[in-house]
Amino acid sequence: MLKEANAVEGGKPAAAIGGQGLTPGFTLVELLVALAILSAALTVIMATFVTAVNAWRRGSAFLEELHHGEIVMNQLVTALRSAAYFTTHPSKYGMRFTDDSGRYPADSVSWVCSGEAFLPPDSPLAGGLHRLLLEIGTDDRGEPVMKAWAYPPLMDEEGLYPESWTVSDQVRGLNLRFYDPEDQIWEEDWEDTNSLPRLVEVSLYLDPLEEYGEPVVLKRLVEIPLAPELGETVLPTGRRGATGTGADGRAGSAAGEPLTTERSGRTTIIRR
Repeated sequence: MLKEANAVEGGKPAAAIGGQGLTPGFTLVELLVALAILSAALTVIMATFVTAVNAWRRGSAFLEELHHGEIVMNQLVTALRSAAYFTTHPSKYGMRFTDDSGRYPADSVSWVCSGEAFLPPDSPLAGGLHRLLLEIGTDDRGEPVMKAWAYPPLMDEEGLYPESWTVSDQVRGLNLRFYDPEDQIWEEDWEDTNSLPRLVEVSLYLDPLEEYGEPVVLKRLVEIPLAPELGETVLPTGRRGATGTGADGRAGSAAGEPLTTERSGRTTIIRR
């Protein structure tokens, strides 16, 4: 009886006397489950955040690259549309073209034009006609860049080596195609160096947004005002052939039914 009285006092266990009883808690399994759920939630949140940041960076890089490419393209279009041509010296005023390629298309093209497109600010050629040459060269690291040359159109080109300058270190490739109104196809080469093409497709290749990805390509159709009309035949002397009437009674040319062009924004749409 004495032992029972010592073990139980006032109906409470001896271990609970003085407020020192056992309190409920989490088991080890419950803690592990809670940690697993918390880790999964944090992983999803971090993955979403990283994806959003990467998308924002890619979008910003794309817009910046696109803006730079548009500036270069606008200058190129301006230079092409300001082309000059005189039949008195067709060999001096014709377009010259070389089709080449490397990592990207690396065409070289030159023509006589006016204006300040691609010229340095202090260039003495900005106030008159000059032959402008654009090509894809390399920088000090061997990376492809767009370079330009310029010199007076009637200058003796024998032994002429004008100094070039880099106009864009982000344009990695240049490709041109020329429309043939007789066969109504696009040609990859331009061999008639005594004249100008009427319609040119220009493609600029910029750095890909991701390593080993596809390059960013800008395309533009450019109509050269001084070149022969698409529906007319150019004689070897540089004169335009007469436009006649086709078998169906509609106006046409000796080369067939002409094409008409319609401008839509900054792009020329070819329509038959």
